[in-house]
Amino acid sequence: MHADEATGVVSLRQQCRDQETAIALLMGEAEALRAENADLITQLEATRAAAADNGVDRLEASLPVGPAAPATARAALTRWLDGTVPREVLENARLLASELVTNSLGHADLSADSSLRLAVQLSSDALRVEVRDPGGRGRIAPRPPDHVNGGGFGLNLVELLSTRWGVNRTGGTRVWFEMDPAGATD
Repeated sequence: MHADEATGVVSLRQQCRDQETAIALLMGEAEALRAENADLITQLEATRAAAADNGVDRLEASLPVGPAAPATARAALTRWLDGTVPREVLENARLLASELVTNSLGHADLSADSSLRLAVQLSSDALRVEVRDPGGRGRIAPRPPDHVNGGGFGLNLVELLSTRWGVNRTGGTRVWFEMDPAGATD
């Protein structure tokens, strides 16, 4: 065996070990996310059972305050709506819900023990998604996007992709949007 061949074998073995280590880390992270979202999954299952009993397709879930909240909202929407609305509607709803949650995290002055609420209602006429936070100040309106420092995109996306949206400031802040559950009719 030549020196180059031996180096290649060692290099390949090291690459395999590195990949095994990376896979183990990813599996650990996936397990941590499952554990972190166990309460949400329990809420989803209980809400789904109640919806079946009442004939109402509605989800209410608490979201953890922190950087995982937008991803948790997207996961809840996926789990709740997958297979019941067209893929494009689901993807747009996930994007807009994520934007509303991100806005709440950034502008509602939430404490670590605060919580956000995600409410989703599906009827034949509309898919309505609402994000609630305990905040009550500040103006909620689209603003010009800031392409240099970021920001200003979320509510512009909500305005662009939803059929209607609004804000209710009773008992905190509720920002909601509605979409056609059948998808675009253009």
